[in-house]
Amino acid sequence: MCVCKSPEIDIDQGLLNEPIINVFRTSEVTRLDLGPSLSEEGGLNIGGRAVWNVFTRPHSFLFLSELSFNNTPVLDMDLVKLIGLPKLAVLGLKNTGVGDEGVFHLIALKLTLTRLDLSDNPCVTDDAVPALNLCINSKLNFLGLVGTSVAMPGLRLMAKLIQREDRIVDVEIPEACESYIDDIPNIYLLYPQPPLIRLPALCSRLSAAALQRNLEAHAEAAAVKIFTGGTKEEMCERLRNLLVKREVDLVVWGMIYGYDEADGGEWAGKDDTKKYIEAQAAAIEAHKGLR
Repeated sequence: MCVCKSPEIDIDQGLLNEPIINVFRTSEVTRLDLGPSLSEEGGLNIGGRAVWNVFTRPHSFLFLSELSFNNTPVLDMDLVKLIGLPKLAVLGLKNTGVGDEGVFHLIALKLTLTRLDLSDNPCVTDDAVPALNLCINSKLNFLGLVGTSVAMPGLRLMAKLIQREDRIVDVEIPEACESYIDDIPNIYLLYPQPPLIRLPALCSRLSAAALQRNLEAHAEAAAVKIFTGGTKEEMCERLRNLLVKREVDLVVWGMIYGYDEADGGEWAGKDDTKKYIEAQAAAIEAHKGLR
Protein backbone atom coordinates (compact mmCIF):
# COMPACT_ATOMS: atom_id res chain seq x y z
CA MET A 1 0.00 0.00 0.00
CA CYS A 2 1.18 3.50 -0.78
CA VAL A 3 -0.11 6.09 1.70
CA CYS A 4 0.15 9.76 0.79
CA LYS A 5 -1.94 12.87 0.10
CA SER A 6 -2.39 11.72 -3.47
CA PRO A 7 -4.88 8.95 -4.39
CA GLU A 8 -3.76 5.47 -3.41
CA ILE A 9 -2.15 3.30 -6.08
CA ASP A 10 -3.14 -0.31 -6.58
CA ILE A 11 0.19 -2.12 -6.30
CA ASP A 12 -1.14 -5.67 -6.06
CA GLN A 13 -0.45 -6.05 -9.77
CA GLY A 14 3.07 -4.64 -9.47
CA LEU A 15 2.36 -1.22 -10.97
CA LEU A 16 5.06 0.70 -9.10
CA ASN A 17 7.76 0.94 -11.75
CA GLU A 18 10.52 3.56 -11.81
CA PRO A 19 8.54 6.38 -13.55
CA ILE A 20 5.62 6.06 -11.13
CA ILE A 21 7.85 5.83 -8.06
CA ASN A 22 9.79 8.87 -9.27
CA VAL A 23 6.57 10.91 -9.37
CA PHE A 24 5.87 10.17 -5.72
CA ARG A 25 9.40 10.41 -4.33
CA THR A 26 8.97 14.03 -3.20
CA SER A 27 5.43 13.58 -1.83
CA GLU A 28 4.52 12.72 1.76
CA VAL A 29 4.47 8.97 1.19
CA THR A 30 4.77 7.15 4.54
CA ARG A 31 4.31 3.48 3.58
CA LEU A 32 5.51 1.64 0.52
CA ASP A 33 5.35 -2.04 -0.45
CA LEU A 34 7.56 -2.80 -3.45
CA GLY A 35 7.40 -6.58 -3.21
CA PRO A 36 4.80 -7.09 -5.97
CA SER A 37 6.49 -4.55 -8.26
CA LEU A 38 9.96 -6.09 -7.98
CA SER A 39 8.94 -9.75 -7.98
CA GLU A 40 9.86 -11.79 -11.01
CA GLU A 41 6.98 -12.95 -13.17
CA GLY A 42 8.01 -16.19 -14.81
CA GLY A 43 11.63 -15.39 -13.93
CA LEU A 44 11.55 -12.06 -15.77
CA ASN A 45 11.01 -8.50 -14.57
CA ILE A 46 12.20 -6.09 -17.26
CA GLY A 47 13.24 -2.79 -15.75
CA GLY A 48 12.06 -3.75 -12.27
CA ARG A 49 15.44 -3.19 -10.63
CA ALA A 50 15.51 0.41 -11.88
CA VAL A 51 13.18 1.24 -8.97
CA TRP A 52 16.20 1.13 -6.65
CA ASN A 53 17.74 4.14 -8.39
CA VAL A 54 14.91 6.40 -7.22
CA PHE A 55 16.04 6.06 -3.58
CA THR A 56 19.42 7.62 -4.40
CA ARG A 57 18.02 10.83 -5.88
CA PRO A 58 18.00 14.02 -3.78
CA HIS A 59 15.03 14.64 -1.45
CA SER A 60 13.50 11.22 -2.12
CA PHE A 61 10.90 9.88 0.34
CA LEU A 62 11.71 12.21 3.22
CA PHE A 63 8.54 11.05 5.03
CA LEU A 64 8.81 7.32 4.33
CA SER A 65 8.62 5.32 7.57
CA GLU A 66 7.61 1.83 6.38
CA LEU A 67 9.17 -0.01 3.43
CA SER A 68 8.72 -3.63 2.36
CA PHE A 69 10.56 -5.77 -0.17
CA ASN A 70 9.16 -9.03 1.22
CA ASN A 71 9.26 -12.10 -1.04
CA THR A 72 11.24 -10.53 -3.85
CA PRO A 73 14.97 -10.85 -4.72
CA VAL A 74 17.19 -8.19 -3.14
CA LEU A 75 20.95 -7.92 -3.49
CA ASP A 76 23.04 -7.01 -0.48
CA MET A 77 24.40 -3.94 -2.29
CA ASP A 78 20.85 -2.75 -3.01
CA LEU A 79 20.44 -1.87 0.65
CA VAL A 80 23.14 0.78 0.40
CA LYS A 81 20.64 2.84 -1.60
CA LEU A 82 18.33 3.09 1.41
CA ILE A 83 20.74 4.91 3.72
CA GLY A 84 19.40 8.33 2.70
CA LEU A 85 15.88 7.66 4.04
CA PRO A 86 15.74 9.88 7.13
CA LYS A 87 12.61 8.46 8.79
CA LEU A 88 12.65 4.77 7.86
CA ALA A 89 11.46 2.86 10.93
CA VAL A 90 10.01 -0.40 9.55
CA LEU A 91 11.84 -2.50 6.95
CA GLY A 92 10.58 -5.81 5.57
CA LEU A 93 13.20 -8.04 3.97
CA LYS A 94 11.51 -11.40 4.45
CA ASN A 95 12.53 -14.06 1.90
CA THR A 96 14.62 -11.67 -0.18
CA GLY A 97 17.94 -13.53 -0.27
CA VAL A 98 19.90 -10.91 1.65
CA GLY A 99 22.86 -12.05 3.72
CA ASP A 100 25.31 -10.84 6.33
CA GLU A 101 26.79 -8.16 4.08
CA GLY A 102 23.37 -6.62 3.53
CA VAL A 103 22.67 -6.54 7.26
CA PHE A 104 25.85 -4.54 7.85
CA HIS A 105 24.63 -1.93 5.35
CA LEU A 106 21.61 -1.41 7.59
CA ILE A 107 23.79 0.02 10.36
CA ALA A 108 23.38 3.37 8.59
CA LEU A 109 19.67 3.22 9.50
CA LYS A 110 20.16 2.41 13.19
CA LEU A 111 19.04 5.85 14.43
CA THR A 112 15.53 5.39 13.00
CA LEU A 113 14.98 1.63 12.49
CA THR A 114 12.56 0.11 15.04
CA ARG A 115 11.33 -3.03 13.23
CA LEU A 116 13.36 -5.30 10.96
CA ASP A 117 12.12 -8.55 9.43
CA LEU A 118 14.90 -10.79 8.08
CA SER A 119 12.86 -14.00 8.19
CA ASP A 120 13.48 -16.79 5.66
CA ASN A 121 16.93 -15.55 4.66
CA PRO A 122 19.29 -18.50 5.33
CA CYS A 123 22.36 -16.44 4.37
CA VAL A 124 21.91 -14.31 7.51
CA THR A 125 24.17 -15.95 10.12
CA ASP A 126 25.82 -15.27 13.45
CA ASP A 127 28.32 -13.08 11.59
CA ALA A 128 25.55 -10.47 11.21
CA VAL A 129 24.93 -10.23 14.97
CA PRO A 130 27.43 -7.38 15.61
CA ALA A 131 25.52 -5.25 13.08
CA LEU A 132 22.17 -6.25 14.56
CA ASN A 133 23.45 -5.41 18.04
CA LEU A 134 24.31 -1.89 16.92
CA CYS A 135 20.72 -1.48 15.74
CA ILE A 136 19.35 -3.02 18.95
CA ASN A 137 21.53 -0.69 21.01
CA SER A 138 19.84 2.23 19.28
CA LYS A 139 16.07 1.88 18.62
CA LEU A 140 15.31 -1.59 17.22
CA ASN A 141 12.49 -3.23 19.21
CA PHE A 142 11.42 -6.02 16.81
CA LEU A 143 13.66 -8.43 14.93
CA GLY A 144 12.44 -11.34 12.79
CA LEU A 145 15.01 -14.13 12.49
CA VAL A 146 12.80 -17.17 11.78
CA GLY A 147 14.26 -19.13 8.88
CA THR A 148 17.72 -17.57 9.15
CA SER A 149 20.97 -19.35 10.05
CA VAL A 150 21.47 -17.38 13.27
CA ALA A 151 22.30 -19.95 15.96
CA MET A 152 22.60 -20.02 19.75
CA PRO A 153 26.08 -18.36 19.89
CA GLY A 154 24.69 -15.35 18.04
CA LEU A 155 21.55 -15.22 20.16
CA ARG A 156 23.66 -15.35 23.32
CA LEU A 157 25.59 -12.25 22.22
CA MET A 158 22.34 -10.51 21.35
CA ALA A 159 20.65 -11.43 24.63
CA LYS A 160 23.60 -10.26 26.73
CA LEU A 161 23.40 -6.84 25.08
CA ILE A 162 19.64 -6.61 25.56
CA GLN A 163 20.04 -7.53 29.21
CA ARG A 164 22.93 -5.14 29.81
CA GLU A 165 21.17 -2.20 28.17
CA ASP A 166 17.84 -3.08 29.83
CA ARG A 167 16.09 -3.06 26.46
CA ILE A 168 12.78 -4.68 25.51
CA VAL A 169 13.16 -6.32 22.11
CA ASP A 170 10.75 -8.78 20.51
CA VAL A 171 12.94 -11.34 18.73
CA GLU A 172 11.41 -14.11 16.62
CA ILE A 173 14.09 -16.80 16.60
CA PRO A 174 14.90 -19.75 14.31
CA GLU A 175 13.10 -23.02 15.02
CA ALA A 176 16.28 -24.87 16.01
CA CYS A 177 17.09 -22.22 18.62
CA GLU A 178 13.54 -22.29 19.94
CA SER A 179 13.74 -26.06 20.38
CA TYR A 180 17.02 -25.69 22.26
CA ILE A 181 15.62 -23.01 24.58
CA ASP A 182 12.50 -25.04 25.28
CA ASP A 183 14.78 -27.92 26.28
CA ILE A 184 16.79 -25.85 28.78
CA PRO A 185 15.01 -27.45 31.78
CA ASN A 186 16.45 -30.77 30.55
CA ILE A 187 19.97 -29.40 30.11
CA TYR A 188 20.65 -27.52 33.36
CA LEU A 189 19.68 -27.52 36.99
CA LEU A 190 17.60 -24.34 36.79
CA TYR A 191 17.62 -23.25 40.42
CA PRO A 192 20.64 -24.53 42.38
CA GLN A 193 20.09 -24.06 46.12
CA PRO A 194 22.86 -23.62 48.72
CA PRO A 195 25.28 -25.19 49.23
CA LEU A 196 25.21 -25.49 45.45
CA ILE A 197 26.49 -22.45 43.58
CA ARG A 198 25.18 -20.46 40.61
CA LEU A 199 28.02 -18.03 39.91
CA PRO A 200 30.97 -19.32 37.82
CA ALA A 201 33.39 -17.11 39.75
CA LEU A 202 32.80 -19.16 42.89
CA CYS A 203 34.08 -22.42 41.40
CA SER A 204 37.70 -21.80 42.37
CA ARG A 205 36.70 -21.48 46.03
CA LEU A 206 35.16 -24.94 46.28
CA SER A 207 36.80 -28.11 47.55
CA ALA A 208 37.05 -31.15 45.33
CA ALA A 209 34.12 -32.74 47.17
CA ALA A 210 31.98 -29.62 46.71
CA LEU A 211 32.84 -29.44 43.03
CA GLN A 212 31.82 -33.05 42.56
CA ARG A 213 28.60 -32.47 44.52
CA ASN A 214 27.67 -29.57 42.20
CA LEU A 215 28.43 -31.58 39.07
CA GLU A 216 26.42 -34.52 40.37
CA ALA A 217 23.42 -32.26 41.03
CA HIS A 218 23.50 -30.97 37.44
CA ALA A 219 24.03 -34.49 36.11
CA GLU A 220 21.00 -35.75 38.04
CA ALA A 221 18.75 -32.95 36.77
CA ALA A 222 19.93 -32.91 33.17
CA ALA A 223 18.99 -35.30 30.41
CA VAL A 224 22.47 -34.90 28.89
CA LYS A 225 25.44 -36.80 30.30
CA ILE A 226 27.77 -34.81 32.56
CA PHE A 227 31.05 -36.35 33.74
CA THR A 228 31.38 -35.79 37.48
CA GLY A 229 34.88 -37.13 38.11
CA GLY A 230 38.48 -36.11 37.44
CA THR A 231 41.02 -33.95 39.23
CA LYS A 232 39.98 -30.88 41.20
CA GLU A 233 41.24 -28.62 38.41
CA GLU A 234 39.30 -30.58 35.78
CA MET A 235 36.09 -30.52 37.81
CA CYS A 236 36.51 -26.81 38.52
CA GLU A 237 36.89 -25.99 34.83
CA ARG A 238 34.00 -28.28 33.85
CA LEU A 239 31.66 -26.72 36.41
CA ARG A 240 32.73 -23.19 35.50
CA ASN A 241 32.06 -23.82 31.81
CA LEU A 242 28.67 -25.35 32.62
CA LEU A 243 27.62 -22.41 34.81
CA VAL A 244 28.81 -19.83 32.28
CA LYS A 245 26.82 -21.51 29.54
CA ARG A 246 23.80 -21.94 31.82
CA GLU A 247 23.93 -18.28 32.79
CA VAL A 248 23.94 -16.97 29.23
CA ASP A 249 21.36 -19.51 28.04
CA LEU A 250 19.00 -18.28 30.75
CA VAL A 251 19.59 -14.77 29.43
CA VAL A 252 18.46 -15.97 25.99
CA TRP A 253 15.49 -17.66 27.63
CA GLY A 254 14.71 -14.38 29.32
CA MET A 255 14.97 -12.52 26.01
CA ILE A 256 12.23 -14.76 24.64
CA TYR A 257 10.02 -15.19 27.71
CA GLY A 258 10.86 -12.11 29.78
CA TYR A 259 13.35 -11.22 32.55
CA ASP A 260 13.12 -11.05 36.30
CA GLU A 261 16.04 -10.27 38.59
CA ALA A 262 16.75 -12.98 41.11
CA ASP A 263 18.80 -13.05 44.32
CA GLY A 264 22.39 -11.96 43.90
CA GLY A 265 21.67 -9.96 40.74
CA GLU A 266 21.43 -13.07 38.59
CA TRP A 267 18.83 -13.10 35.84
CA ALA A 268 16.56 -16.05 35.27
CA GLY A 269 14.02 -16.83 32.59
CA LYS A 270 10.41 -16.23 33.52
CA ASP A 271 7.46 -17.71 31.73
CA ASP A 272 3.92 -18.15 32.99
CA THR A 273 3.20 -21.18 30.86
CA LYS A 274 2.58 -24.71 32.03
CA LYS A 275 5.97 -25.73 30.67
CA TYR A 276 7.75 -23.32 32.96
CA ILE A 277 5.83 -24.49 36.01
CA GLU A 278 6.68 -28.09 35.20
CA ALA A 279 10.35 -27.12 34.89
CA GLN A 280 10.27 -25.57 38.36
CA ALA A 281 8.73 -28.73 39.78
CA ALA A 282 11.42 -30.87 38.14
CA ALA A 283 14.15 -28.68 39.63
CA ILE A 284 12.66 -28.97 43.12
CA GLU A 285 12.52 -32.74 42.81
CA ALA A 286 16.19 -32.78 41.80
CA HIS A 287 17.12 -31.00 45.04
CA LYS A 288 15.37 -33.43 47.36
CA GLY A 289 18.18 -35.94 47.23
CA LEU A 290 20.72 -33.30 48.24
CA ARG A 291 19.12 -32.31 51.55
